Amino acid sequence: MILPKLILTVLLSLLLSMVYSLCKMSQKGFNLAANFLISSPNIYGSGNFIINCRSPLHFLSVFRYLGTKSVANCNSREKLKLELGNINGLDDALSLYETMAETRPLPSVNQFNQLLSRVVNLKQYPVAIRLFKDVCRIGVSVDEYTMTIAINSYCLSRRVDYGFSVLAFFFKRCFVPDSVTFSTLLKGLFREDRITEAQELFRKIVREGLCDLDVVTYGTVIDGLCKSGNTTVAIEMFGVMEKGKCKPNIHIYTMVIDCLCKNRMIDSALKLFDEMSKKSITPNVFTYSALIHGFCDLSRWKEVKMLLKEMMDCKRYPNVVTYNTIVDALCKEGLVDEAEDVLQIMMLKNVIPDEFSYNSLMDGYCLQGRMDEARNIFDSMFSKNIAPIVQSYYILINGYCKKTMTDDAVHLFREMPNRGLKPNLVTYNSLLHGLFRGGSCSSALKLFDELQAAGLKPDFYTYCNLLDGLCSNERVEEALSLLNALENKGERLHIGYYGIIIDGLCKAKKLDAARAIFNDLPCKGLERNVVTYSIMINGCCQKGLLEEAKDILLKMERDKVLPDGVTYNCIVQGNLKSGKYDDAGKFLEEMVSKGFSPDSVTFSLLLDLLEKTEHKPTILKMIQMFAPTTLKL
Repeated sequence: MILPKLILTVLLSLLLSMVYSLCKMSQKGFNLAANFLISSPNIYGSGNFIINCRSPLHFLSVFRYLGTKSVANCNSREKLKLELGNINGLDDALSLYETMAETRPLPSVNQFNQLLSRVVNLKQYPVAIRLFKDVCRIGVSVDEYTMTIAINSYCLSRRVDYGFSVLAFFFKRCFVPDSVTFSTLLKGLFREDRITEAQELFRKIVREGLCDLDVVTYGTVIDGLCKSGNTTVAIEMFGVMEKGKCKPNIHIYTMVIDCLCKNRMIDSALKLFDEMSKKSITPNVFTYSALIHGFCDLSRWKEVKMLLKEMMDCKRYPNVVTYNTIVDALCKEGLVDEAEDVLQIMMLKNVIPDEFSYNSLMDGYCLQGRMDEARNIFDSMFSKNIAPIVQSYYILINGYCKKTMTDDAVHLFREMPNRGLKPNLVTYNSLLHGLFRGGSCSSALKLFDELQAAGLKPDFYTYCNLLDGLCSNERVEEALSLLNALENKGERLHIGYYGIIIDGLCKAKKLDAARAIFNDLPCKGLERNVVTYSIMINGCCQKGLLEEAKDILLKMERDKVLPDGVTYNCIVQGNLKSGKYDDAGKFLEEMVSKGFSPDSVTFSLLLDLLEKTEHKPTILKMIQMFAPTTLKL
C-alpha cells in the first residue's frame, strides 16, 4: 500500500500547486480568458482536450517520482546544453528527452522548449504534441513559449481546432497570449483554408485588443489572403497598415507585389514598387524576383532585362530563385536553348542550379518532344550530386507517355523506389493515361490496383483516365460498370465522368444508351454543361440525326448553356457531311458572328467539298466568311 499512497501524495501535491497558481491569477489574465473563451465557445473549444488526452508517452511519467537521476552539478548541465545542440534525428531527441525527464531537479523550461522546437524543426509534429503533454504531466512549469510550440505543432498537423484548445489551457495557466501565439493560430486557419474564421479571429483581436498587432500578425493575414486568392482584401489590409502605427516593411511589400504579379496586375505591382523608393524602403532580391516573375508570365522580356540590370546596379544579385523563374518561363515559351544559356550564365555568376532548374529544362524539352535531350538533363543531375525529386521523375515519365514511349516510362517509374522515392498520385495518373493510350489496358488496370495498395486515394483525374482509357480501347461496358460501381459506393460523381461515358457510347454506335444517360443526368442532381451537350450533338450528327441535333442545341440555349466553338464545329461538320449546305452555312455564319472559328476538320471538309461538289459557290461563300480579306477579293 506504500507505493500507491506515495503516488497519491505526489498527485495531491501537484493539484494543490495548480489551485494555488489559479488563485494567484491576475485580473487581466482572468478577464481576457473568460471573455475570449465564453464569447467564442464553438470555434475555440474548452481546453478539456489537453487535460483529458492520454499520450502514448504516458508510461514515461508513472515512475519518475520514485526513481530519478540527480544531476545538479554544472558539468552535467553543460553536457545537457551540448546535447541539445547536437540533435540529428528523432531518436536523438527522444533519448535526450528521456534523460531530461528522469533528471532531478528537472532541467529548466527553456531547455525543454529547445528540445520541443528541435522536434518541430524535424517536422515530427505528432511527437512534439505527445512530448508537450508529457512535459505538463511530469511537473515542468511550462511557459508561453512552450504552449505556443504546442499550438504551432497542432496547426502544422492541420488540427487548428486543437490549437485553440491549447489556447484555453494557456489562460488556465494564467498567461496572456501575445502576437506570436495569435499569428500562429491565424496561420493555422489559413493553412486549412478557413479564411472566414481567420478574418473573424483577426477582427476579434483588433476589436477587443487581445494583443498588440505587429508586422508579423499583419504579414500572416496578408500572406494568407494573397495565397487564398483574396487579393482585393489583402490590398485593403495593406492600406490599413499604411494608415496605422504599424507600417509595412519590405517583406509585406514583397508579399503584395508578388500577389499582384501572380494575378497579372503588373501595373499595380510596379506602382507599389515605385512607392517603396519614395518611402526609403530598399527592394531586396525577393522583391525583384517577384516582379521578374510577373513580367516573365506576360513574356515581356525587355522589362525582365531592365530589372536584371537594375538589380546588378543596386548590388542586389539574382539568386537561384530569380534565375529559375526566367529558365522556367523561357521553357514554357518553347525557348529551351535560350534557357540553357541562362543556366550557363547562372554558373558563371557562381549561382548553382538546383533540382528545380533542371526540372524546368527537362519540362521544356519534353514539351517539344525532345526526349533524348530531356533524358540527358535528368542523367546529368546525378553527376552534379543533385538528387532528382518526385517531380523530376514525373516530368520525364509524362514526357515519355505523351510520345507513347511507355516502356521507358514504366522503367523509370519502377526505378523510383530504388532511389528512396514514392510516386505520388500525379505520377500514377500520368502513367495510367500513357498505358491506356498505348493500348496496354491490363497493365493500366494493374497499376490502378497498385495505386490503391500504396495507400493513395484515386481522384477525379484518376477516374477520368480509367473511364476514358477503357472507352478509347473499345471496353465501354467495363467503363460503364466502373461508373455504376462508383455510384453504388456513394462517391462524389462529376459531370465529367458522364461526359466520357456518353462520348464512348456514341463512338461505339450505342446512341440509345448514350441518350438514356444524357436524359437521366438531372435526376442524378447533375447539370449538363457545354461539353456534355456538345458530345450529344456530335453523336447525333455522326448518326445523321440532324433534326435531333438541332433540338438539343435549342434545349441547350433554353437551359442557358451557351454553345462554344466545339458545339458549332460539330453541327457544321454534321450538316456538311449530310449535304445540308444551306444549314451548314447558317450555323457557320452564327459561329463566326459569336467570335468562334472553324477548326482544322471543318476547314478540311470545306476544301474537299470545294473540289468535289457542284455547290462550289455555296462552299466558297462559306469559306469567305472567315477567310482573310485578300482571299475574298
